[in-house]
Amino acid sequence: MQVIGTRPRLEFSEFLTYIAVVDRWYSISLKQNVICRWWTFEAMKNSIHIGRIIIVLAMFGITWYSLHSTTEVAPVAIKKPLSSFPHVIGEYRLSNSFQSSADVIEMLGVDDYIQYNYVSDAGVRINLYVGFYQAVGVKGGYHSPKNCIPGGGWGIDRVKTVELDKGIEGNYRSTVAEMLIRNGAEFQVVLYWFQNRGRIINSEYWEKIHLVLDALFMGRRDGTFIRIMAYAPNGDIAATEARVKKFAEDVLPLLENHLPGAKI
Repeated sequence: MQVIGTRPRLEFSEFLTYIAVVDRWYSISLKQNVICRWWTFEAMKNSIHIGRIIIVLAMFGITWYSLHSTTEVAPVAIKKPLSSFPHVIGEYRLSNSFQSSADVIEMLGVDDYIQYNYVSDAGVRINLYVGFYQAVGVKGGYHSPKNCIPGGGWGIDRVKTVELDKGIEGNYRSTVAEMLIRNGAEFQVVLYWFQNRGRIINSEYWEKIHLVLDALFMGRRDGTFIRIMAYAPNGDIAATEARVKKFAEDVLPLLENHLPGAKI
């Protein structure tokens, strides 16, 4: 097995995300009086705040050590090149593709990608982007659409999660993220998720948590970012949401033919 000899770029943001999740769990536990039930005397409740500091500091040390002890990561090759991804998906057929410049590809560090525009017989268009990385954080990494999409007059109106009636690895359902973006009177619906090592992840924070843990225990950092976008004609957001959701459900099983799963 080929091994990347240089230390992965385990960014400090990954570490901070991990700590934030732990601290958030502790805060919720306090509000729900879960932890307070461990003590019966009011005086001992004051020690909870000290315990919180100790737990966060302990996680700080453990995570810092874990990040810096992961020195070798095996790059995982894609199962099938994305260039062979189907040109017909349901009622949609490939209209054209977009090729990024060499500078953009170098900045992203992506190992394989497609950005396809599909169109239906009725002229409805949907854009699909798939970016695969053999080892996220070693040569390149994800760029969250929450940071990349705003600009040129476009802004984020709403972010939520959406349940798909398809999954991977034998699962029948999955949860992805949805953004509604707007530029004046124009709207677009954006679905996105991370498809990493047999998981569908809809949160940038949990993606980083799984990335660190899988690097430690699986020796893997491969992953894929998937984004689907469509304009909402005449501001019909509900119909566009349904259309994009159906397209995502058709795409999921096709992606499994190309992307590495939980087992390689």
